[in-house]
Formats: sequence, C-alpha cells, structure tokens
Amino acid sequence: MAVVAKRIPVTEDAYFEMLEKSDVKLEYWAGTVVGMAGASDEHCDIEMNLTGAILPQLKGSECKARSGNQAVFVASRNAYVFPDLSVTCGKMERVERKGISCLLNPTVIFEVLSPSTSSRDETEKLFAYTSLRSVREYVLVYADRYCVKVHARIQPDEMWKTSLYEELDAVFALASCGVELSLTQIYEAISFSEHPENGIGQ
Repeated sequence: MAVVAKRIPVTEDAYFEMLEKSDVKLEYWAGTVVGMAGASDEHCDIEMNLTGAILPQLKGSECKARSGNQAVFVASRNAYVFPDLSVTCGKMERVERKGISCLLNPTVIFEVLSPSTSSRDETEKLFAYTSLRSVREYVLVYADRYCVKVHARIQPDEMWKTSLYEELDAVFALASCGVELSLTQIYEAISFSEHPENGIGQ
C-alpha cells in the first residue's frame, strides 16, 4: 500500500460516503479512516509486474486475481482495506456497503511495502489478514530493496511459516493457488540506487 497520509475518526457510514467521493484510496480501521497518498514508481512497477506474472498462471483455474481497487472486509478488526493485489480461489464471498463490493474470503494477499508503511503492513495488517480463515498466504514485497517475505498457513490449526527471499534468482510457490513467482519477475526493470549493479532488465 502507498504512503499513509492521515487518520480521521469517523463512523462506518461516513467512511463509505467519503470513499464514494474520494479520488484517493481510504481504509477504515474500527472508527478511523486512513488516507493513502500516491505510490512511488517502484511501487507501481512492482504491482504491474506481479499482475503480469500471476494472471497467466491462473487462467483456467478456479482462482481469480483482484486489483488494488478491491476492498476486503476484516470482521475481526472491523476494517475495510485495499491490499495491492489479492487472489481468491473458489466462489467469492462479498458484502456490499453503499454500492461498494467488499471481499470476505481472499486466499492470497499481496502488499507492496515502502519504508513508511512496512511497520504497519508487518504488524497491524499481518494480524488482520491472518485472522481471515480463508487466507493461506500473505505476501509482502518490498519496494525499496530486493526482498519478498511470505507468511504461509501450513496447517488448519493456525500454524504459520515465514520465508524470506532476497536473491534475485530466488523462486517461491504459492501452494493455495498454484502460482510460482521469481524475484526476477517481480523486480523486472527495477534498479535500486543503493544497489545499481543488481538492476534487472537494464
């Protein structure tokens, strides 16, 4: 998710009225609206690379990807959030709020991190997303360095395994949706200034 701009205390109904009129994404966390500012070039490129790598692999399967415009409702936190990308396998379950469709059962959640949001994505959102019984993997993609962290539910009794990938030739699989991704795909044509020799597609 992009940089957090501000937090505003409002009711849930007021939030959806604001969301209908807003030109930027707004998230709702138990009475507080979080406004999101614009994303960096790297953030946007990573989102596009992820989409391009995932969509062909889902073709013909029961799984469907949704962009960052798809709201997700997390009942345990009374939160409405917009992950950067989500995948749902099987029938999508939704709830509608003032004409806005909110997904209830994502299978995989992707968040692209920036320095200003990484702490929130790895704490508040980690606890929120993993509270959803449908979620099998939560994938964190860093936008300031070559790094992907995958939290995977390995047993139905809430056992989770965390894997970290930092090498450009690293490949990992998302068992829940049958997708395999490499850091080379995710960071295609992206070069970070602190490691210019590691740029991909340059």
